[in-house]
Amino acid sequence: MRFFYFIARNISYTFAISLYTVFFGWVVGVFGVLMGTAFNYFPYDRFFFFMKFVAIPPIIVASLGHYIVFGLLTPLGIPALMSLHRYINKGFKKREETDIEEIKKLYGAFSDLPLHNLAHSLFWIFFIAVIIILVSLYAVKVSNLGTIDELKTIFRTVTLSIIFIMILYGMSSYLLTESLTNNERTYYYNQLLKNGLSVKPRALIGVRVKFGFLIILMIIVLLTFAALLERGTFEEYGPWVIVAYFFIAIMACLVLMLITTRSIVNVLSDMSRVTREIAAGGRAGFRFISLEKEIVTIEQALMDMAREMDGHRKNLESKVEQRTMELQSALADLKVRDDQIQKQLDMASVIQRSILPGNIEDWNELKFAVRYIAMEKIGGDFYDVHQLKGDKLGVMIADVSGHGIPAALVTTMAKISFGNAGLKNDSPKRIFQEVNQSILDHVRTQDYMTCFMVVIDDEYNVVYSNASHQKAILLRTEAGQVDLLDTNGLFIGAIEEARDSYEEKSVKLAYGDRIILYTDGIPEAINADRKEYSNRRLEKTVFQHRNLPLEEFCDAIIDDLENHIGSASVEDDITILVIELSRDEAVSIIKDSKRLVNSHKYYEAIEALEKGLMKFRDNQKILYNLAKNYFRVNNYSRAVAVVEKYVEKDKRNKYAFYIGGASYYQMMDYDNAVEFFDRALAIDSNFSNALFAQGMAYKKKGDMENAVRTFERVVNIDPDNKMALFELKEVRDGKK
Repeated sequence: MRFFYFIARNISYTFAISLYTVFFGWVVGVFGVLMGTAFNYFPYDRFFFFMKFVAIPPIIVASLGHYIVFGLLTPLGIPALMSLHRYINKGFKKREETDIEEIKKLYGAFSDLPLHNLAHSLFWIFFIAVIIILVSLYAVKVSNLGTIDELKTIFRTVTLSIIFIMILYGMSSYLLTESLTNNERTYYYNQLLKNGLSVKPRALIGVRVKFGFLIILMIIVLLTFAALLERGTFEEYGPWVIVAYFFIAIMACLVLMLITTRSIVNVLSDMSRVTREIAAGGRAGFRFISLEKEIVTIEQALMDMAREMDGHRKNLESKVEQRTMELQSALADLKVRDDQIQKQLDMASVIQRSILPGNIEDWNELKFAVRYIAMEKIGGDFYDVHQLKGDKLGVMIADVSGHGIPAALVTTMAKISFGNAGLKNDSPKRIFQEVNQSILDHVRTQDYMTCFMVVIDDEYNVVYSNASHQKAILLRTEAGQVDLLDTNGLFIGAIEEARDSYEEKSVKLAYGDRIILYTDGIPEAINADRKEYSNRRLEKTVFQHRNLPLEEFCDAIIDDLENHIGSASVEDDITILVIELSRDEAVSIIKDSKRLVNSHKYYEAIEALEKGLMKFRDNQKILYNLAKNYFRVNNYSRAVAVVEKYVEKDKRNKYAFYIGGASYYQMMDYDNAVEFFDRALAIDSNFSNALFAQGMAYKKKGDMENAVRTFERVVNIDPDNKMALFELKEVRDGKK
């Protein structure tokens, strides 16, 4: 192909086509003559004479004519004689500069060229045949260079040879031109495809025609070979004629078969490649374009399918892009909302954590340790330690069935409900009943709560109740045994009938004993093998580490739990609260003072506490009890001094501020009294005693507006408070 394109670029494209086809025509011509002479006897010397003077000159003339018509003289400024050829040569020169309409025309021109060249080849063969017959007739009739019999033989031989040559040369010209123009036809066809066009070639033949030609060629070769043998050509001309014929026949057949089959195989292989690329989503172009009707139909159908698939793919891509944009927009909105929700959850988490006691202060000789691990930002576990009616301590742990915000709402409601119920009751059974009713009245949710509560008095008598929670563990350290605490009782906040199910039992603590309260996140924690930690292992761990200090004891339980969980994820909130009764001599001093107070020996109680304070300097418990006793004996200045020293370290004891405010009130220092009552109310806004005392202080100051507002708050909290009602009426009447 390099030589072909060298000629095409330096002379003309159509001349390069004719150069190849004419050269092949000479070979076919020799082959045709052998076929023609095989069926007619003609002496060798006479045949050579006629070929030399009659056939060769017209063949040369015809070859030159073919070359000139197709553009041999183009370098001399004489272009190809036919407009189609000139158009093709021009298009070949400026391939990259054509528009779509020009591409369509050029594709048609290159597709027509094989059939056009076939027609020219047949014309020049017919021209040669006519010239040979006319010259032979002239040689016999005019110049007497031969006989009438020789003329008849020449006529038969030329006629038969021309028929053979026209068949062989015409088809070989078509096949050669089709093969040589493939690159140009493919280029322009692919350009049309890129622009969404598909043009079917005008000049097409069938695959059957090509294969029929090959079959006819085989038949002619066999008949000619048989005719040569039958005529005795071998004896007359010698073996070289048979050898030459056989060699030329085999070569011609092989070349024509190779050209035909190669064009078909290349097209079929290329169609297979294109099909795979289309199936893979690509936009494939052809490398070989066929001029057979059957294959062109398949190529057209394949391209129609490709365009339809491409249209569906673009439509799908457009829809996917549209949906992607919608999803991205939705995701952006969801992210904004999620950020807002996360911020709200963070705030809710902070609020929920704030209602859980952090560092729980010692109470008498009771010490506390707690560990709380939430599975989510907002957990369902809840615990609290608060004062109850009768100067008792309530300790409870609860687990709400759900998680997240609903659980947070239930725990917040439970915090308020337990606090309010504890002001009026010191029985865990009664507290459960009130909290159950309060949640049913105010919280409409499917979530419920399990709870275990213990109430401890000054003598460390423990009353406990269980509302379907995990059993509490009582570790008798000195005795070296583990007991389980449990009672009957249904969930809190599930059904109203649960109020009749609650029970309570009692036990007394000894020094060194520990009560372990926990949620089901501990025994039900699973490892990677889906094996639970279990209550039995918890009890074993509790007993194993019984001699560790309280904080280390609590850490040891959590460490063992985490070792069990390993790489598995935590599936529930984990909470453990440990209460320890630890001997404290300062508490013994306070208890002795309380016994003296109960016997109305207030000064002896003050003396005992003062001695205790000398031994245990700045002990908060002694300071608080000392302030109360100074207030009892009306030593208000001393009570104020002790209270101010106490609140330097503990600013969360509302009763301490109440004692200070009451002392200032008795000293008629109403401004400081109001300030101390404000600090008590900052801790508990519903502290009705502090509110009433503050209202009286405002009244004494002459601030009747604040007095009215304060007494109204007392009445809102306690509508049956007769003293508040009386003072409110008196202040209002006085204002009139």
